[in-house]
Amino acid sequence: MKTKILLSIIAISTFISLNAQFEIDGQFRTRAQILHGYKKPVSEKTDAAIHIGQRSRLNLKYQNDKIKTLLSIQDVRIWGDENLVNATGVKGKSFNTIDIYEAWVEFKTGAMSRLRIGRQEMKYDDQRHISWRNWWNSGQSYDAVLFSYQNKQKGWQLDLSASYNSKAENLTGNNYSDGIEYFGKTNPILTHNFIYLKKNMSSKWYLSLTGIAAGYQKEGTENVIYLTYTEGLHLNYNMTKKSTDGIFAKANLFIQNGKNIGGKDISANMITALIGYRAMDKKLDVSAGFERLSGNDAYNTDTNYLKVDHTYNLLQGGRHPYYEGYMDWFVIPKSYFYAGIQTISLNMAYKFNAKNIFKLSYNNVSNANNIINNTKKLNKGSTLGQFFDLTYIKSFDKNIKLQSGFSYGIASDDFNTLKGINKPGKNYFFYTMLTVKPKFFSSK
Repeated sequence: MKTKILLSIIAISTFISLNAQFEIDGQFRTRAQILHGYKKPVSEKTDAAIHIGQRSRLNLKYQNDKIKTLLSIQDVRIWGDENLVNATGVKGKSFNTIDIYEAWVEFKTGAMSRLRIGRQEMKYDDQRHISWRNWWNSGQSYDAVLFSYQNKQKGWQLDLSASYNSKAENLTGNNYSDGIEYFGKTNPILTHNFIYLKKNMSSKWYLSLTGIAAGYQKEGTENVIYLTYTEGLHLNYNMTKKSTDGIFAKANLFIQNGKNIGGKDISANMITALIGYRAMDKKLDVSAGFERLSGNDAYNTDTNYLKVDHTYNLLQGGRHPYYEGYMDWFVIPKSYFYAGIQTISLNMAYKFNAKNIFKLSYNNVSNANNIINNTKKLNKGSTLGQFFDLTYIKSFDKNIKLQSGFSYGIASDDFNTLKGINKPGKNYFFYTMLTVKPKFFSSK
């Protein structure tokens, strides 16, 4: 009997190896942080916060010549966040930290096309609107259907995605009195649909077009959806695709229209540009960037102007560290009073070798439009803050990486006043993050 069982196991293993591939891997990411002025400036008497967060993932992957699947189980926790204790120890939690991060099946629909259904990561170009938000310990995944066509020989890619996210409740009684939040707990995106078209013009640069229709449910209704439309171009140039050193550049130009979360007409735009140069056999990168998100002008009292929302909505795109570095002060429109922001950045990265990278960046952030807050007025183009970020990345091997960083933010006097801070303190953020990705099993 034991011989038969052993022979059966060998036969099954051989069948899997010949006809399919099955892998089990994981990710353990632990990040310790010291926060003092992270996400907003603080007063001098504010104490620093210290905590350690952990992400743990178990990934089950399977594929054969017809289908491909992924099931990713995730636990996200803060060390010591258990709230069930007794006199002698910690018993556990009253809340659940385990979730399904990804769960999808992919069908091969042709020699160059595929259809993926289920919860999945998505990221396109430099992730301005559709991002996996990997800085979050929880990350960002999407419940969606995705059709993808890629003709690598001719350099074309076409992706189409659609989703409808039902609510547990009808969202009656949502409170918007504290200001419109474009992606918040009260009313997340109900439907998210996009078309992505990419063309490789050569081995050095490509151009992509993205069109997104994101819908919000009208407060107190079940069937009324306000659709926000986002359309734009992304350009990516990299002279170093084949050569050693040279120029690299990225640019985005997007507009927004349709309706916002409150049903107001939208007329907004986003412009970003980055240009840099690689030298010393790719060891040294230097670059300069510009970011601008449009917003509302508080000085403009024209009736027709006030009927339109001019604040740009980043949807589920990446924030960290695009708009002011790692301090994350301006990740939502409310944080800059819906006036829009613009950032000028200087960046440098140096590779001591393949396993040691050092990065330094400076960001100067100003308001794109005029601000009025209580009795304080601030003209557009006024500096809101300056930010310095220092990052060190150490790769021990392809599965073990250590990243540490220190960030320092200097709020302008005007911005401190707008935030109600009379005696400002020091704003800084330190973190160290260890990521380990073990492979437990592979049928290859």
